[in-house]
Amino acid sequence: MSKITEKTPDAGLKMILLIPKDYNGDSSNITEFLQAADKLGIEVQKDEKNSEDIINQVFGTAEKLIGLTEKGVVIFAPQLDKLIQKYQTTGNAFGGSAENLGNNLDKASGILSTIQNFIGTAFSSMKIDELIKKKNNNENVSANELAKASIDLVNQLVDTASSLNNNINSFSKQLNSLGGLLSNTKHLNNVGDKLQNLPNLDNVGIGLDTISGILSAISASFILNNEDADNGTKAAAGIELTTKVLGNVGKGISQYIIAQRSAQGLSTSAAAAGLIASAVTLAISPLSFLSIAEQFNRANKIEEYSQRFKKFGYDGDSLLAAFHKETGAIDASLTTINTILSSVASGISAAATSSLIGAPINALVGAVTGIISGILEASKQSMFEHVANKMANIIAEWEAEHGKNYFENGYDSRHSAFLEDNFKILSKYHTEYSVERSVLITQQHWDTLIGELASVTKNGDRTLSGKSYIDYYEEGKRLEKTPDEFQKKTFDPLKGNIDISESKSSTLLKFVTPLLTPGEEIRDRKQSGKYEYMTELLVKGVDKWTVKGVMNKGSVYDYSNLIQHALVGQDQYREIIIESHLGDGDDKVFMSAGSSNVYGGKGHDVIYYDKTDTGYLTIDGTKATVAGDYTVTRELGGDVKIMQEVVKEQDVSVGKRTEKTQYRSYEINHINGKKLTAIDNLYSVEEIIGTDRADKFLGSKFNDIFHGGGGDDYIEGNDGDDRLYGGKGNDTLRGGDGNDQLYGGDGNDNLIGGTGNNYLNGGEGDDELQVQGNSFSKNVLLGGKGNDKLYGSEGTDLLDGGEGNDILKGGYGDDIYRYLSGYGHHIIDDEGGKSDKLSLADIDFRDVVFRREDNDLVMYKAENNAISIGQKNGITFKNWFKKESNDISNHQIEQIFDKHGRVITPDSLNKALDQKNNQASYVYGHTASTNADEKNLTPLINEISKIISSAGNFDVKTDISAASLFNPSNNVSGLLYSSNSITSNA
Repeated sequence: MSKITEKTPDAGLKMILLIPKDYNGDSSNITEFLQAADKLGIEVQKDEKNSEDIINQVFGTAEKLIGLTEKGVVIFAPQLDKLIQKYQTTGNAFGGSAENLGNNLDKASGILSTIQNFIGTAFSSMKIDELIKKKNNNENVSANELAKASIDLVNQLVDTASSLNNNINSFSKQLNSLGGLLSNTKHLNNVGDKLQNLPNLDNVGIGLDTISGILSAISASFILNNEDADNGTKAAAGIELTTKVLGNVGKGISQYIIAQRSAQGLSTSAAAAGLIASAVTLAISPLSFLSIAEQFNRANKIEEYSQRFKKFGYDGDSLLAAFHKETGAIDASLTTINTILSSVASGISAAATSSLIGAPINALVGAVTGIISGILEASKQSMFEHVANKMANIIAEWEAEHGKNYFENGYDSRHSAFLEDNFKILSKYHTEYSVERSVLITQQHWDTLIGELASVTKNGDRTLSGKSYIDYYEEGKRLEKTPDEFQKKTFDPLKGNIDISESKSSTLLKFVTPLLTPGEEIRDRKQSGKYEYMTELLVKGVDKWTVKGVMNKGSVYDYSNLIQHALVGQDQYREIIIESHLGDGDDKVFMSAGSSNVYGGKGHDVIYYDKTDTGYLTIDGTKATVAGDYTVTRELGGDVKIMQEVVKEQDVSVGKRTEKTQYRSYEINHINGKKLTAIDNLYSVEEIIGTDRADKFLGSKFNDIFHGGGGDDYIEGNDGDDRLYGGKGNDTLRGGDGNDQLYGGDGNDNLIGGTGNNYLNGGEGDDELQVQGNSFSKNVLLGGKGNDKLYGSEGTDLLDGGEGNDILKGGYGDDIYRYLSGYGHHIIDDEGGKSDKLSLADIDFRDVVFRREDNDLVMYKAENNAISIGQKNGITFKNWFKKESNDISNHQIEQIFDKHGRVITPDSLNKALDQKNNQASYVYGHTASTNADEKNLTPLINEISKIISSAGNFDVKTDISAASLFNPSNNVSGLLYSSNSITSNA
């Protein structure tokens, strides 16, 4: 035995595969053993003794795999066969063939090669310091004893690693317990919470079977699924070592320490257990399990999420969850094994540091545990790929059965869930848009879970960036099939065609979710490194959406969620135009951010730019030769944010294998680069609604209807009878020639009527209204709320300042002013006219007084049933008493009417004031007026009606803009009457 040991450092210990005469193993196994031994240079001996004799002589127990004889290290064939047969079931999980991860040897070769490495390392390590020769301290040293202890240690390490299934389970339980404790510990609660997510590894499915099968194909040292292992075995995370580690391995270590210290002539009674246990405690770190715990937690969440889609026929999420659970089990198992082996090595290292043992045992254990950890790590990728391949096979089987792409089915399930979750919203669109039918197009975008499953199963080239769908709703119900009149294909996202021309109902075509650009996706999965793969995306796109609209029914086309720009370079975009051919009904079109050609057809068609960010608009009709033709230029730079189609990548890792998959998505962002412009060509369009930005409208020589929307807009009607709406913001509206209607809306607006008969309504805000008509023009000027300025023309004007403190100048024509009790302090500065009138539409002369103040006449009104002349709250008539060079005043109102038909003239008022003989005195209105007679109001009403009917070509019986979608803030017919009244105590 001594001679054998002495030869070990130089030539390596002779290894023998021993086959006893009574061994009746499977003939194929014997053949495999013989072939493996031949490859590895291991001697094969057939002993004439039977197994029992050999066990008693060499091994001492039938459970040992390795023994030491004078001939060399013996590997006992029956025990080797027993271990392999024991785990044949798990081995069969791989199709009956075991995979060698290192050098393509079969399973017997792998086992024998690993044992050969163990033994070689074990005996080579004893060469360190030449312990046997140099430190015998003149004692009678038995090298045989030391060698036997070495063999026992290797056997114990093998046995420990072979029975780690229970250790793993115990680790998971103990880590959960430790997590509970740490959750209540300051600064460690995050760690504790995550550790509690680590599951019971006995119940994770085939993950452990996978480990067992692969490891059994490499070496019996790594068999995990030992059903006969002691169920009471426990491992503590930083608290208590497993019985196996401190028991079996500890026993082997103790024997080795005793043998070594005996060889050195040292005492063998040193108690090393405490020191070893302390070092091992530090070696087992809960942190190494955190990522595993998080992986199981994510798997559980995915599994929970999957239940939503199983009822729609998709199990992919559950499949992905199973993958993470099984690979998590692999990770947890290998981490546990490495933790235990590390703890053993740490304990030995501690003992060596304290001179309880020498360097050889430290090196031996470190080398053996290092080999185990290394081979386990090398095995890990194949374990992961095995699980991934199983998932891929499940997908392939499903596709073979159903004749459909598995991942497309995933998008279908997502869409079904979307319809179910959003039914209330989807079913009410017809009401919101005032149509009979809704044709709704939705896009299921890239789904990270579907993409991850495709990457895991190496199917990245078989999935898409998403899928688009078309659904029909009528009367609040979703139609299960395409309506009968849609005989043609309604929606083709590859060619960019949409056809709803055959619809017999007023229809909404709406893109509910952002729709990717039309075209075909082509994918190519390539290997870019040893473990790196890239699935590249090529889009064969088309550059136009073509929409055929409903022929004879007014319909709505909402393009606001259509993506019209695809980023193809750092600052380059591919634009997709929308071309719409509408029918003969009254249609509405909501534009997106890109260029469009709209052929409106007959009917009153309206274009909206306010539903999404469409940039800075310039609407130009100045060159139009046909009514309804406009060119719209939109600047999309600066602070404009538009939907942009972009290519992104999803990164997925399967162990060392990484998968990058490109897919299309979208972002709402500023453009890259200096400038991006969209051009719209509008044909036969009657009305345009602008954006919330500062838009510019230039009308045609025909009748235009423009709405500024939000922002500070410039709107010019030019020729024709135009309707211009400022909307929110401080707008400038110019009617130009023609009979125009101008509505300022909110904000401080400037309204200029131009020539013709005009209607101007300032709306809210401090507005300035002016008309430029001649002596024949008739205009209506309404200030609305706010402090306004109203300037009439040479013609006949109706001026109503509205609420607030206003200034009204009627000009040289015969003007009519209107004032209500709820208005503020108005200043009327009339410049001429022989028949100017003022209607106090809801005021009784008994509730007002008049007083001269210098050259002005001031009317005070009652408030809270009392009149006070301390603050001006009524009307100031500028220069009422001012005489011109011809001693005639041109600043007086010839007739003032109250609500009962009483009339005050300058003469009657001056007479009443003269009777007071004091400028500071005042007179009540009814003392200076005629008697009440409502017949006196008839001529006034007729004159107002003539002005209203002339201004903007509307009459008092209809809304201001009957064809417009926007009703005016004030009904003009309301100018004639008012129900408000205030009575006076006077």
